Amino acid sequence: MTDLPTSMRALVVKGPGDGAIETIAVPQPGPGSIVVRVIDVLLYKTTPAFFDGANAAAGMTLPYPVVFGGAAIGRVAATGPDTTAFSLGQLVLIEPNLRARDDPNVAVVWGGFDGFDTKTKQFVKNNWRDGSWAEYVRAPLENTWALNEGKLIGKLGLRTRDLLHLGYLPVLYAGLRRIDVKAGETILICPATGIFSNGAIAVARALGLNVIAGGRNIESLDALKTRFPGIQTVQLKSEQEDASAIQALGPIDAFVDIGPAAATGTSYLASCILPVRKGGRVCLMGGRGDTTLPVPYLFMMFNNITLRGSLMYEDEDVKGLLKLAESGILKLNAEGGLGVLGSYPLENYVKALEKAKDCAEGNIVVINP
Repeated sequence: MTDLPTSMRALVVKGPGDGAIETIAVPQPGPGSIVVRVIDVLLYKTTPAFFDGANAAAGMTLPYPVVFGGAAIGRVAATGPDTTAFSLGQLVLIEPNLRARDDPNVAVVWGGFDGFDTKTKQFVKNNWRDGSWAEYVRAPLENTWALNEGKLIGKLGLRTRDLLHLGYLPVLYAGLRRIDVKAGETILICPATGIFSNGAIAVARALGLNVIAGGRNIESLDALKTRFPGIQTVQLKSEQEDASAIQALGPIDAFVDIGPAAATGTSYLASCILPVRKGGRVCLMGGRGDTTLPVPYLFMMFNNITLRGSLMYEDEDVKGLLKLAESGILKLNAEGGLGVLGSYPLENYVKALEKAKDCAEGNIVVINP
């Protein structure tokens, strides 16, 4: 425990899109929590929608008023009475997969929404309503991870803002682990031009997989090959033509779908499943809103294809991802196909949110409280 300032600046959001920088009390640590001096916070393409309350119709709300924000990089500023593994000044990652300790069904994306049922909403409102867009944040011990500063910054030359990619990459790492990919296998990732699909490519390459990336925009696919030398790409045009084009690139061991909500109803799912080899795997990690899936039933059955959904991640996934990053195998900068579009002080949060709408192709935006 150490003395903290009494006040801090924070982005307080009182309703959908209604935010302002205010001076509020600095949070204090308690059992199961830690206070972190925030250095960088993560924004990506969907962050403005959460800020504006655009997902409220789907039940994805926030318990206003709140301090906005989720994933962050910072340094330990104060520890609680049961903290044993952290020291003051230590560099840490705060990741947003917030869960109740006694019930894994109570889970939310911290800073994004407060759950879909009364119990989960009360859990967030009463305990973790305030996020990281502030000078200090109180974070759950379970969501705070020590970073090897000597390796990541000293040896590998990364910046703290580069480390923010660790705030979303566990989602992709977990999805690949859940379908038990092996080094040397060939994986098809579609659509492949967004931040999460780029993250999947980066992680897949770090795991030793051969990557085929699919998408409709040929310029974006060419840009992918520039960022990730050695991958193969395929332009998606029509269902039968796509399946033939993918099959021509070789047997597919696994297909990962990361289609956004805008992809709902499009036909590429079936054409990407058909080239999967007998005994292969399919992982659904996107945000499509289809009520039924255009999955070739008999093909799936006769070829023993495993179909799996994957949401968020577990602690072991974060540990594994950190090891990949600290080894230098998973590169968290432009060398690994990942980048930062811009960095803004907290006072310029409006500009940062606007810039985040341009996030694509492995790029994020950063706020520095």
